[in-house]
Amino acid sequence: MSVELGKLYRLIQLSSYDVCHERCVYDPLRHIYRSGNLRLLKTVISSSCSYDCLYCHNAWNRGVNSSPEEIARLFFLMRERGLVNGAFLSNSIRDPERSMDDILRAGEMIRENFRGYMHLKIIPGCSRDQIRHAVELANRVSLNLESPSRSLLSELCSTKSKSDFSRTLRFVMKYARKMGVSFTTQLIAGLGEKDSQILRVAGRLYGMGVKRVYYSAFRPISGTPLENRRPESRRRLVNLYRADALIRVYGFDPSEIEKVMEDGFLPREDPKVALALRKLERGEKLSPIEVPGIGVKGASLIASSSDLAALKRAGFSVKRASAFHPSQRRIGDFTS
Repeated sequence: MSVELGKLYRLIQLSSYDVCHERCVYDPLRHIYRSGNLRLLKTVISSSCSYDCLYCHNAWNRGVNSSPEEIARLFFLMRERGLVNGAFLSNSIRDPERSMDDILRAGEMIRENFRGYMHLKIIPGCSRDQIRHAVELANRVSLNLESPSRSLLSELCSTKSKSDFSRTLRFVMKYARKMGVSFTTQLIAGLGEKDSQILRVAGRLYGMGVKRVYYSAFRPISGTPLENRRPESRRRLVNLYRADALIRVYGFDPSEIEKVMEDGFLPREDPKVALALRKLERGEKLSPIEVPGIGVKGASLIASSSDLAALKRAGFSVKRASAFHPSQRRIGDFTS
């Protein structure tokens, strides 16, 4: 049993490359992933992969294999011990339909005696019926697009087809909308793409109804062709999430954010601050939603003629916003 658990715990560790939430944290003592109130068994079923992605551990290292039955048994064992209250199942790609079958089989066995949260990864190139069945089983499904650029994806992985992604994405969106299931995707930052490319794709995806676009920073992995490539900075990832929120929550268009970019990359400072300063320096007025430190609720209060004092009484922090208030004589420097 200890050998089996050791293998399964290794597969859990290898699932760290799949993002379930921007604040998802791995607990190595309990071998679970925490995201808010969720305690997840997040795992790949197998790490044996026939693809040749230059950045991926699974493509260039000896695989570890389990079965859907083993994953289901592990889930219920961990659930009985009070360790988990949800599951996130993924897989490497040997054959798209075969790999998706393993995810579906594990999901079916868990669903027989569990009605809680389940997230299933969709394998690019799997069948339409498999996608529909995954959406029927899961609370959330995801398809990792990896790169915003068709040409860059071809350079990074000769075995991944953009047409497979496009077809799979089309069917995932169709069934997710029809059944009211949440759908997310993931892009990697640090493989040669620009922030402008990432955010344009994110904007289109949100327009299609995607719930969240998650970002992961490239990390070189020993034994892969990119093992000597520089890791992507956390600062870039943080600013991508800030810019993403401007699009997803505040309704900014990606083209507006590009106005403060340099050569397609976001500034080092908070993009919302950079955009506000740019408008003020050009003598333009800020709408409430454009004021740094003011969110959707705060903007609504400002629009209803509330002043900063009223915002403060309502529990909002106005330290950043106050310097952008019309009564200020000059614009101060801001930290994010």
